[in-house]
Amino acid sequence: MGSSRHVIGDISELILVENLLRRGWYVYRPLSAWGPVDVIAITAVGKLYLFDAKTDRFRVNPNRRKRSRIYRKRSALQKLLRVRIAYVNERTRAVWFVPAL
Repeated sequence: MGSSRHVIGDISELILVENLLRRGWYVYRPLSAWGPVDVIAITAVGKLYLFDAKTDRFRVNPNRRKRSRIYRKRSALQKLLRVRIAYVNERTRAVWFVPAL
């Protein structure tokens, strides 16, 4: 089995897939493990979405008490393709999309 970090990433991708399937969308996963897109989804009306799944992480910045989400930057290719980042909380199974759907 791979490292625990990769296993958690795989779990996040599967939670994202489940979330999209429950919306009634068609969901596809690329054959390659490496690339700018983790999940491809098509809505019932034919709108195409590309997602990069990220496990949701928080940090507490110095001199602050409130935790803040760690945002990941999209690559130049991801911006060109209009890939959305899907932050997945593996404990609560909540999915948060940036930009929002």
